[in-house]
Amino acid sequence: MRKRFRIALISLAALTGATLSVAMKSAPTAGDAFGGDPYPLETCPVSGEKLGADAVTTVLTGMKDKNLDGTQVKFCCSKCEAAFKADPAKFVPKMDEAIVKAAGAYPIDNCIVMTDEKLEDDAKTVVYQNRVYKLCCKKCVVRFSKDPAKFAKDFETAVIAKQKPGYKASTCPISGKPLGDGAVDVVVNGRLVRACCNGCVGPIKADPKAAFAKIDAAK
Repeated sequence: MRKRFRIALISLAALTGATLSVAMKSAPTAGDAFGGDPYPLETCPVSGEKLGADAVTTVLTGMKDKNLDGTQVKFCCSKCEAAFKADPAKFVPKMDEAIVKAAGAYPIDNCIVMTDEKLEDDAKTVVYQNRVYKLCCKKCVVRFSKDPAKFAKDFETAVIAKQKPGYKASTCPISGKPLGDGAVDVVVNGRLVRACCNGCVGPIKADPKAAFAKIDAAK
């Protein structure tokens, strides 16, 4: 059976070209693990209130709409979490709009579907598991939606290939241990972070800003 997917057109006057929000079907994610990037916003997607130290962090699993499983979301309170899970279609489009607005510079130059195509100003913007992807055309959006996990991996491979030659840090930003042959390459928020082992990947995703600061200090 063909995978079900959802594509919603988002109109953003501040953005050039069409922006598309895509949530694809993915396998449920257990525990604290999540796909894509950590929740990047400082506000609750339901109330719009600023998130505090007591924010509720959850990875969406067991949703009626299985397309949302595996995405990390933060809420100001448990009531907002319940409201989101009860009617995600009411909140996801605005959340994805905010994620696109908050995204930094796109880290690669070419489409990850048609890899020979340079990204132009009219590139289509897709949000999948909190990560922003840019594609050269609508046909590539459709192809992406049929196998998002593959293209997410291709994106990470392209980011690693571009950023690894200039990577200056020689130690893991979590453990402080030297990076050996078994170092793990992680892409988070469009940046490469090199860890000493898989055990440090979780802490990197939990606080990427701290990891970035240590990497930048090494430069």
